Amino acid sequence: MRSTRLSSEPARTDLAALPLDQRLARLRQQMDAIPTHGGSAARTPVPGHDVLPVPGPLGDLLPDNGLARGTMVACPRGAVLCGLLAAATASGRHAAILTDPAGPQIGLLAAWELGGVLERIAVVHTPDDRVAEVVGVLADGLDVIVLDLPFAHIRPSDLEKMRGRLRARGAILVTTRSDWARQAHLVLRIQRRPTYGLGRGRGRVSQIDLDIDALVGGRCVRRGRVVLRGHGGRTRWNHPDIDAAPLTLANTG
Repeated sequence: MRSTRLSSEPARTDLAALPLDQRLARLRQQMDAIPTHGGSAARTPVPGHDVLPVPGPLGDLLPDNGLARGTMVACPRGAVLCGLLAAATASGRHAAILTDPAGPQIGLLAAWELGGVLERIAVVHTPDDRVAEVVGVLADGLDVIVLDLPFAHIRPSDLEKMRGRLRARGAILVTTRSDWARQAHLVLRIQRRPTYGLGRGRGRVSQIDLDIDALVGGRCVRRGRVVLRGHGGRTRWNHPDIDAAPLTLANTG
């Protein structure tokens, strides 16, 4: 796993070595250098009317086949989160991961194997008490912000300001914290099924099955299974061989 920055200039000082205020200023400068917000089209900050598409079987399980801009999404760590990062960066968007350097990190190798572009992912080490401020800065120039800080506390007033900033700028905040599910527009519940390819203490994983429930407003609107298969050092989402079409509960009454 490696950390990437918004700028690829090799002579730039490592962001992690700078005080937070200087890091924020540096991030603002780097985001200003991204043409038209990373090549994204003009963003309409109206949830449901502007969607960041997620192609393939994973997107088929999401409302509108993607993530509504200006919203908060709850998604645990793992393949699905890496798939969302891969979909965003592969289409030219930029993303950031807010994380604690002392804790376990999200496996960016998995995002790359799913087709993600690591040069478009910034890893920002963030103190727990400055989360709202950092999210507000990043929302000015990035499409997807992943909040991976299990112990961060945000006051209700700051949370509302942060949500307003996301809506105004059309950015998407993905939190890995399950206790934030009530705050999220979209909640992804993921259950891992049996893994294929491993024998008795040896072998190589060839397939992982995941059952996914997509909840909006506490109601399950889509449910289905996706299959993750690896080939040639890359990983791809597939529909199950049987019952390939996901169940769309919103159309069942």
